[in-house]
Amino acid sequence: MTPQPSANQNPNFLTTCPNHNPMKTKIILSLAIALSVALVAQPMFANTIYSYTGNPFTNVTAPYTTSDFVSAMVTLAGPLAPNMPFTSVTPTAFTLSDGVQTITNFNAIGSSFSFATGPTGAITVWSVHAGALSGSIFTDGGGPQSPGDLGTLNGTFGHNTNAPGTWALVSSTVPDTGSTLSLMTLTLMALGVAARRFQRAAA
Repeated sequence: MTPQPSANQNPNFLTTCPNHNPMKTKIILSLAIALSVALVAQPMFANTIYSYTGNPFTNVTAPYTTSDFVSAMVTLAGPLAPNMPFTSVTPTAFTLSDGVQTITNFNAIGSSFSFATGPTGAITVWSVHAGALSGSIFTDGGGPQSPGDLGTLNGTFGHNTNAPGTWALVSSTVPDTGSTLSLMTLTLMALGVAARRFQRAAA
């Protein structure tokens, strides 16, 4: 009996084997390559949250009290750069409170956010304003306005001057880990299917 050439002896074995479908193999390999490219191109954006805590108001009209103060949570697409000059930024989300009202990116009718940073990226100068239908909240620290915090609601107010609060970095997270792992899993599965087809064709 004449021995049949093996896959290693015949370089055209995969194209001549009756069990091999080149088109299906190409489709599987193309899918694996596409998933691999998508995995490499997957962006890894970090959501960065800064918090502000102001000092108590010193001048108020009811319902504000001298126990109230401005606080804020501002979410940015990434951390502020070190030594950044005074620059306007656009948050992905924000919440401002003055102890009487809360203004967020969902109910604000206008807002502005500007920051400058020091050598470590910490906020050193700021001007943050947000307004809703019946009130507004302001905090300024070393920018074009006099330092101080202000909350107004239906003609009432609470404010302080020359007593700016402090900003702190709360968290910086990478939210897309789940998507990246899913792409890795799909890529490995596609490569595994392609490998099994080659093994069956060579059998």
